Amino acid sequence: MAKRKIQKPTRFERMYKVWDYLRKNTDRRHPTSIAKMRKDENINAYIGDKETINRLLKDMANIMNLEDGGSDYKPEAEWRLYFDDFKKFYGDKERYERDDSDEDDSYIANVMRIKNLYYNRTFSEKEVDSIIEGIMATRTLDSKSAQELVRKVEDNMTTVFYKRTPRHICKVQEPELADRELLKDNLAIIQKAIDDNVRIQFRFNGYSYEKKLEPVREESDELSPYYIVASGGKYYLLAAKEYEGYKPNMSIWRIDLMTDIEIPGRNDRLHIKGIPRIPKKNVSNLPEKWSEDFQLKHLNMSFDKPVPVTLRIKSEKCEDNPKKRVRPGYTFLHDWFGDSFTYIRTEKEPPYDDIVRVECSPYGMAHWALQYSELVEVLEPESLREDIKIKIKALNEKYSL
Repeated sequence: MAKRKIQKPTRFERMYKVWDYLRKNTDRRHPTSIAKMRKDENINAYIGDKETINRLLKDMANIMNLEDGGSDYKPEAEWRLYFDDFKKFYGDKERYERDDSDEDDSYIANVMRIKNLYYNRTFSEKEVDSIIEGIMATRTLDSKSAQELVRKVEDNMTTVFYKRTPRHICKVQEPELADRELLKDNLAIIQKAIDDNVRIQFRFNGYSYEKKLEPVREESDELSPYYIVASGGKYYLLAAKEYEGYKPNMSIWRIDLMTDIEIPGRNDRLHIKGIPRIPKKNVSNLPEKWSEDFQLKHLNMSFDKPVPVTLRIKSEKCEDNPKKRVRPGYTFLHDWFGDSFTYIRTEKEPPYDDIVRVECSPYGMAHWALQYSELVEVLEPESLREDIKIKIKALNEKYSL
């Protein structure tokens, strides 16, 4: 029986196999060479002779390193396929626009040396880490779905040199948001309204004992929308609602509790975008520009105006030395305020606790201080202390203490 003739790989097959190999096995810190590739059984069959692989890599780099839809090369740091001699022979516009004859191309392919060859990835390892952390932290994915998504990210966005994340991170079950398609549609309409500086109208809902959304009032709400905020696995809208006789004040709304959302007054045929929203400068407590420390000052998305708050941080002391702590006592504070709190002093008199200052909304702080009552005491402002006293009194009456 005659031996079956082995068919040589096509040029396009070579291109794909070489690209896939470089994508998985190289990066800026781990370049390769043709000699190394020839020793790897996963790719050596697609290398060919020197002129073949040089032409192939030259053409691949020419395609991958151009600006999208243009004839100019990207900045060198953004090249997708890199090797030293590409810069020498092709890394400028004048070389690219020359008359590239077959003879000249053959000459270059023979003299060109493929050194320091690597595929420059779109995402750095640090960025991939951030993506994976976001996947594992999200409250809208179960453990199986999160692990599968992480696997796809690692398989398609990293190299063999990437230190993969632990596979056995257990997620806890979180309450499901409203219908995800509804949420997606709500976000799209709100974003459109924000882009066009117009208002939105919707029905606001709450959950019933039947675990279904029901309107909290008969009439619809009309708001001026400004910022969409993602926090704790939910989406919130920072907005303002007009009340006759009152200056508009910032309010915060759960987007997953909105239904029948629309942009009132919009008429595409007449090119009317909608009813103009209230200017930002006319809304009390609304930030003119978004700041990422917003939630540090608005615990649990409380919307009243932040004020300076002085706290006493309590800590367990050694029995034989009341000035010495048994253990660090700032973890809970750091969990909520990060590095934004300011240490003021340590008391020189009993109970020798620390005095710190934060900036926070009074409503959010009152509930937070009750939650951590064994670890913290609000000292100022006095109005906040009085509010906490009222809440404690109400609890005493409720539980008949």
